[in-house]
Amino acid sequence: MKESEVLELAPLLARRELWLLVSVGFADPYQRERFELLRDASFRQRAVDAAALLRQEHTGVVPGPGEVSPGELAPERFFAAVDAGPDNLEASFRELFGLTAISPRCPPCEIEYEPNPDIAYRAQRLADVAGFYQAFGMQLSFHAVERLDHITVEAEFLYLLLAKEAAARHTGNLEGAAICAEARRKFFSEHVGWWLPAFARLVARSAPVGYYQELAQLTAALAAAERLSLGLPVFPARVVPKPSGDETEAGCFECINSESG
Repeated sequence: MKESEVLELAPLLARRELWLLVSVGFADPYQRERFELLRDASFRQRAVDAAALLRQEHTGVVPGPGEVSPGELAPERFFAAVDAGPDNLEASFRELFGLTAISPRCPPCEIEYEPNPDIAYRAQRLADVAGFYQAFGMQLSFHAVERLDHITVEAEFLYLLLAKEAAARHTGNLEGAAICAEARRKFFSEHVGWWLPAFARLVARSAPVGYYQELAQLTAALAAAERLSLGLPVFPARVVPKPSGDETEAGCFECINSESG
């Protein structure tokens, strides 16, 4: 592979590795086999190298509401929290995100941040997400416990799109690469970028020091890096509604973004 091709693919591969980290990191800790990746030495090195590349690529960036500057991408801190082996990770997961019902504290699903409470509208939004997955051959396991709009699933889809785009560019399939790039831009704009910073900020504010705080910081920085790579403007601040669709105040995105800690 020519040096110019390597330089072109490197940012795609970097973001691919970090979206995979986010997908696995927010999975239910009860599914322990999925977490083995977070302890894999080669994956850790790829994630650390990926973050270093993105920090260089996006210097001097002013993040949008809820985002964190890509210059603060530091998977090393997250891996240190993984190695600390918190005994209460499963309890923290359930307290933050819910189990049989979506928690109003830090809902990990896109539709719960949608201000339009109309059931038909929300169903259509989920159908649109499912359409993206189907178009690119992503099928959820029969045993999957996450909803289609769960952060783990949407992050995995971004990982898939980046992998497909990189593979297409590597083989000279420029048309295929362009299709993947446009799908990634559309999916991130319509189904990820507008709510993920708010979710990450809620997690950072609510989680105990350690695993989920570090994961939230990394996620907010990666969201900013992805938005910038796609040439998208800052997403406007939004109100975070209750998962039930209740219009009572659950916290303003702008207020969440301005709070410290």
